[in-house]
Amino acid sequence: MPENIYKNAHDQGANNRESMRQSLQDILVRHWLFGTLPGRVIADLANQFSVKSYRKNQYVFHQDDPAARLYVVLEGEVSIETLAADGQVTKIAHLHAGEIFGEFALIDDGGRSAGAITMHKTELASLPGKVFHRLLDDYPEFSRRMLEVLVSRNRQSNSQIESLVTLSLLQRTARLLLQMSETGDTVLNITQEEFASRLFASREKVNGKLKEIEAAGAIKTGHGKITIINNVRLGRYLDLE
Repeated sequence: MPENIYKNAHDQGANNRESMRQSLQDILVRHWLFGTLPGRVIADLANQFSVKSYRKNQYVFHQDDPAARLYVVLEGEVSIETLAADGQVTKIAHLHAGEIFGEFALIDDGGRSAGAITMHKTELASLPGKVFHRLLDDYPEFSRRMLEVLVSRNRQSNSQIESLVTLSLLQRTARLLLQMSETGDTVLNITQEEFASRLFASREKVNGKLKEIEAAGAIKTGHGKITIINNVRLGRYLDLE
């Protein structure tokens, strides 16, 4: 009987590892960067990740920590946030199962530009930076895609800086809503706190602008979502530029 118990436990462990490896492969295949790799490379890559469980409110890494690994969210949720010199915390993004983070800091081996903390009990898979560097060296399409996204994000940053200078908070709110709905999604799964952090403004002020836009019949808010009802009405706020 004990031998059967040990065998069943061993079989269960093997099944869990295989399930995790398959989940990783599926995530990598769909990812904007890793999806550029050949299928055989992705299959091998899935075996080079290590898995770790985290408690709620446990840091994966802190801002300015040396960057050594990239991470995949298998289960749970991770908040990416920055800490200003005055102690103010700005939440940049909430990451859910299937999302990858921490890859950009590996490019120059610099410090983390933001911290990562779990929102719930979370399971992450991580890949050593040296493996990531080999992929950049060995696969031109992988490197090219990385450069394309870096340039795109730099342009977005420049656009955000410009809007901070030239647009009112109401206009910036409408503009961000329109940008987020460009993919065709009319329901934006984002909390008002996270939305406000993207505008570099307080939640209270942004909530006031969202209510103003909602009263005009352009959006509907509630339950951690913002629903776009009328893009034309949203666009009218930008006509005030």
